[in-house]
Amino acid sequence: LLNLGHTFGHAFEAEYKYSEDLLHGEAVAIGISLAFELSVELGLCPKNDSERVLKHFKKVGLPTKLPARNHSLKYSDIITHMRKDKKVSKDKITFVLTRGIGKSFLTQDVPTKTLEKTIKKFLNL
Repeated sequence: LLNLGHTFGHAFEAEYKYSEDLLHGEAVAIGISLAFELSVELGLCPKNDSERVLKHFKKVGLPTKLPARNHSLKYSDIITHMRKDKKVSKDKITFVLTRGIGKSFLTQDVPTKTLEKTIKKFLNL
């Protein structure tokens, strides 16, 4: 459960070539933001909990969106990185999602279409 945000965060770090453009803590904060958004999209988490986390991150100076780049990110690249995550089991990505603040859980049961929709919306694609 301590890996909340890391599945997404590590993929973003890889896309940013582990540079100072996106530090590990920043990537994880952004990943937590996306994990909450995916949880909302799946009907697992109240939208107001996701909004509360985003508001708190912004208040303490943590990013909730990726920094600008010279080229746009692609959904397929993010998924490729996520498939290399250490929590992948039997070719399925393991996610830490949430039913609300303080209510995280592990799952591999994330429909591909919902994941794609959520990531593309997050990336403004």
